[in-house]
Amino acid sequence: MRPVLIASILATACLAQEAKQEPVELPTAEDLISERALLPPPTPPAVPKGVVMAISSTDQRAQESVRHGMVCLHTGWDFEAYRHFCMALRADPDCLMAHWGIALSLVHGNLDMDEQRRAALDRMLALVDQGVGTDLEKRYVFALTKLLTEGAVAAGDAFAKASREFPGDPQLTLLKSLLNRGGYDLTGEPTPDQQRSEAEVAEAIEKNPELTWLRYAYLAMRAEAASLEKDLEMARQLAADAPEYPPYFHLLGHYEWRCGNHTRAANAFGHAADLYSTWMRDNGQKAVHCPSWTKSEAYRAVALASKGEYETALAIADGISAIEVPLDLATSNGARMLMWEGKSLPIRILMRRGDPGDMRRATKVLPPLDEVAEHGRKSLALWSYQVHSSLAAGRFALEKGELDAAREVSRDLTRIGENFVKTRGVAQAAGEVSHWLRAFKAFEVMVSEFRGLLTMTLPAGERGGAYNWYRSAADRQVRATLMMPPSVLLPMECRLSEYYVDAGNDERAVEVLLEGLDEYPNDFELLGRLLAIFERKGMEEDAETVRGQIERLADE
Repeated sequence: MRPVLIASILATACLAQEAKQEPVELPTAEDLISERALLPPPTPPAVPKGVVMAISSTDQRAQESVRHGMVCLHTGWDFEAYRHFCMALRADPDCLMAHWGIALSLVHGNLDMDEQRRAALDRMLALVDQGVGTDLEKRYVFALTKLLTEGAVAAGDAFAKASREFPGDPQLTLLKSLLNRGGYDLTGEPTPDQQRSEAEVAEAIEKNPELTWLRYAYLAMRAEAASLEKDLEMARQLAADAPEYPPYFHLLGHYEWRCGNHTRAANAFGHAADLYSTWMRDNGQKAVHCPSWTKSEAYRAVALASKGEYETALAIADGISAIEVPLDLATSNGARMLMWEGKSLPIRILMRRGDPGDMRRATKVLPPLDEVAEHGRKSLALWSYQVHSSLAAGRFALEKGELDAAREVSRDLTRIGENFVKTRGVAQAAGEVSHWLRAFKAFEVMVSEFRGLLTMTLPAGERGGAYNWYRSAADRQVRATLMMPPSVLLPMECRLSEYYVDAGNDERAVEVLLEGLDEYPNDFELLGRLLAIFERKGMEEDAETVRGQIERLADE
């Protein structure tokens, strides 16, 4: 490897200690291994064929463990990837790619393992300085340092250059495409960079059809597209090719749900959750250690709610919400998933249904803030609790006709929002920014919805402002990222249709509901409102069509 590249690696390291005059003692290999990783040895990922890459190590176990870890990285199972890389390190303390894998697998969240990530970087750069690793491996290291010091674009460019020099490595194609993709715009259309990245990975799949992890990565890249119908069969085949690998079933569930196949989605999420449960049992772990279980189980509840099976969905959600989060694990990814996603899930389902008595029930779901105050020292999730509690109280006040109390909640929500937005920097520093963003976007949607509901209590002829609130809520209701379930479960087209029906404009109400069904196929609430309009207007043929959709939804 050219000396200039080695110099660049060392110069761009985020932990370079150029300013320090005295030598700093290098961490040991054991410093990279958290107590959380001291579990039974991880099993190879249950996929037909893993990563094919030569790993420079004299120990075959280290080589295999690195390749297993890479498969887990590419399929979103970061903690299992970390465990495999730790196994490699135990077998060969000087394995460069084991250090690379540990550093990358700990990039997202897990503030409780920040020391291990930093130690991995220190040792990785020291190994490069000692000449350890092949030219290809040093390219991986260089790109990782770019990611940590200059961001995704610079890292993508580094992987792109490496890919041109080593065209036979599909991982390089994948990594540069992932880092250089531009995502989707608000209409669900891919940006030019997104189109290019998808095309690059699709070409790699054609050359390597046996690599399921490449297909997973491609489908994950496309998970936020406007329509997922054309790739649904690929997602189904992926799960069929690896029936014991949970990440593939979570991805399948997401594709089925987005396509309106809610029973299939619930089954896929259920299988993923069962597989994660097996992993937890085999390793002596609980939900607080496995964020993927919470994610799949929560999405299963959402899929069931989407087809109108509310009591089953609520039973699942109540079970998740009741899971205790120990204070000493509050900064782990598993705890954060439970606190941000799981604790609010019952309220979100109740708000979607909105039957008489649901809001009273919603006000009793979350623990009082004083009971979880200590968690507030380690997580901003209590802001989400306050938001949901206030909105539930406001909705309950509306249900009881206590309009003054509801207006007071509306005013209080302004203050909450102003204070909530000030915490974004804290969320960024604490590694909670993705949860924070998700919660804040949900807050904006729910507050607009609530103010629309409040406006609809005004006398007839004075409710025009409700349209603006509902329109704002609908415009803010964007697709969830990272294959998470939606944060606000009721499509806001439901509220817009209610406004139009109240205004006597049934034709526009139908148009809005059909627009909603394009985005949320087979959604029970959208179909129910559509059916009510058709029945009221005596449009029996249209009503029968919608009845058939609802019946098929129930009988799937």
